[in-house]
Amino acid sequence: MRLILTIVISCLFLSQAKAETSAVVWQAHCRDRHPVIYVEKGECKGPGAAVINQVITRLGHKVNWSNVPWARTIKVAETGQVDLIPVHSMTPERNDFLDPMLLGYDKRYVYYFALANRQLEVKHFDELKPHIIGALRGAFYCPQFNDNQNQLKVSFVNDNGQLINMLKAERIDLAITSEQHEMQFFAKDPQLKQMEYVDISKNGRYFSIPLKSPRHQYAKQVHQIVDDMRTSGEITRLFESYGVEPPLNLTESPLATH
Repeated sequence: MRLILTIVISCLFLSQAKAETSAVVWQAHCRDRHPVIYVEKGECKGPGAAVINQVITRLGHKVNWSNVPWARTIKVAETGQVDLIPVHSMTPERNDFLDPMLLGYDKRYVYYFALANRQLEVKHFDELKPHIIGALRGAFYCPQFNDNQNQLKVSFVNDNGQLINMLKAERIDLAITSEQHEMQFFAKDPQLKQMEYVDISKNGRYFSIPLKSPRHQYAKQVHQIVDDMRTSGEITRLFESYGVEPPLNLTESPLATH
């Protein structure tokens, strides 16, 4: 009898160990959008990461975070080489390869900066057209800018440091930015000045599962968990617990920015 009991207990422990080692693991890319999401001491931090961790934990799965440049993240997402993309906007192009999970909305202010010593003023969108504008590769700023790039002269780079250096070298005339794209670096630089023209739009905030990811089979469950967390106010409370302004919890969808 004791032998049988020992065998049963051993089987239970083996089953539990097997379940723990066979847990589904999601490969997620962190990004630097402090204070919403950022890398600190090799870990993905902030409420943007915490929401994803909560959702995947409720599935009984795990998340493996990597620190990857955004331009590479959005590229490999097209072929499903990453399972989770955090805190981003949607564009018509991204709809072709991403399944977005709505966190809420924010009011986005998009700014343009130029060298302070240049005789250059922009008060309306049309006044951007003669100038070369520097922008981050793969970034969504606002519908007015992203949907009308065929009317503009845009030079793309990988980071804001490059944009600022290109402005100072007069290789570009203007740089576009927003609070979601580290606008503070432009605003604090005494050699730069902000243009009068500011684009204001309502913008959906999402995290996504690439359509070609093998984890997309769980997308319906993820949608349900995220919707429940958003409508119950749990996402709002989670952001507030970090001292970060939460995305607006609205019922309507701004089609122009989805």
